[in-house]
Amino acid sequence: MKIVVYCLLLCLSFPFCAVAQSWTDTAKAVGSVVTEAKQNAQTTKNLIAKERSELKAEKQQLDKSINSKQNKFDSLKARYEELLKEEEKLNKELAEQAQEIQTIDGTIRTSAKQARDYFHESLTTPEHPERAVVLKEVLKANTFAGLNGIQNLLGLFMDEMVASGEIDRRNGQFTGADGTEKSGEVLRIGSFTSAYRQPDGTLGFLRPSPGGDKLIAVKGEPGWAISKTMNSFLDDNGVAFPVDISNGASFARLAQQQKSIQEWLSAGGLLVWPIIIVGIAAFILVIERFYTLSRIRSNSDRNMAKILKMIANDEWDKCRSFCNEQSHYPTCRIIGHTLNYMGQAREIIENAFQEGLLKELPILERSLPTLNVLAAVAPLLGLLGTVTGMISTFQIITLYGTGDPRMMSGGISEALVTTQLGLAVAVPIMILHHILDRRVDKIISDMEEKGSGFAVALMKKGKLKSKDEQHAAV
Repeated sequence: MKIVVYCLLLCLSFPFCAVAQSWTDTAKAVGSVVTEAKQNAQTTKNLIAKERSELKAEKQQLDKSINSKQNKFDSLKARYEELLKEEEKLNKELAEQAQEIQTIDGTIRTSAKQARDYFHESLTTPEHPERAVVLKEVLKANTFAGLNGIQNLLGLFMDEMVASGEIDRRNGQFTGADGTEKSGEVLRIGSFTSAYRQPDGTLGFLRPSPGGDKLIAVKGEPGWAISKTMNSFLDDNGVAFPVDISNGASFARLAQQQKSIQEWLSAGGLLVWPIIIVGIAAFILVIERFYTLSRIRSNSDRNMAKILKMIANDEWDKCRSFCNEQSHYPTCRIIGHTLNYMGQAREIIENAFQEGLLKELPILERSLPTLNVLAAVAPLLGLLGTVTGMISTFQIITLYGTGDPRMMSGGISEALVTTQLGLAVAVPIMILHHILDRRVDKIISDMEEKGSGFAVALMKKGKLKSKDEQHAAV
């Protein structure tokens, strides 16, 4: 191809040259070009052959590398699949172990929370302040306690078990019932009871504070008998000591007994005051009735004997004067009223006596029905207060649940204060009403008895006439 190009170029370059002269030069040039072209072609072929050989060698090397990498890839893929299966198996085992660990962790945390609540109310906690640190570490969020935490928690329980069988006696600090710091001799009997005795001889019992980090004195005095037993034991002269097995309930009762009347009434709510008003009103009426009935003297037998003697002697004017003078006696008033109908028929005399008796009944029975009503109203008001308090208690339960039974029992106890007060008011009223009622019945019976005796005396004197005799006289 290059030869043809060179020839064309020569022909175009020398179109007007002589043919004879140029053929030699052209031949030489063409020969030189052909020779050079052949050399170039050979060189090119050699280069191509070399490059082909190198490419083949390189291709073989690449094929070998590809095969090696493919084998390695297949091996890694198989290993990857094996690892996936192994991972799945391990994940399954891990999930099972995680569930077991979660269950164990939940059990440990539950035990730790129970221990925390128990130790807050334990008498031994003030002697072991490290308990709070151990429980805080075990209850740390998003952290498994581990074997060390479990051992520490178990150690707390073991220490409490050991302390529950000990009697510890020491000089220590505690908080008094008035909130001030006190010091004295402190005695702890197991985990049940703790008591103190101050240098001045003051005795009392101790309970853990709300945080459980110190002891506080229980309100209320132990009483003479218990104090004597406590002093005897603390002086090493006795072997008995009062122990509280109710976990503080008896001490709470002791403190409750020391409540003032105002605190006790305030616990009952607003309905306490109507009950108190009922009691005051009943007390005033009872005082008035006792005063009125006490003025009615009971020596009616002597007065009646004098009246009967005057009737037997026909001293009617003297009898009327005597009845007027002794008018503070109901019997004399009735007989004086009946004497105004002397000479009338028997039925009229009896009706006159009954009339006088009926006039006396309202005076004698005044306020007694009111006392009866007040005795019935007082417990009803107490019951109303209890029902109102129970409604409030159940409303609190609806809002906050029943997690704290002591809160419920406290609300119910306060609700029953009104019933207690209502019965305390009603029972004396009923007893006093019965006493007054019997007193009135006794006075009425006495008047009826004396009236019958008066009628018999008139009949003996012939001062009573029958209806027929009355009609005949008319």
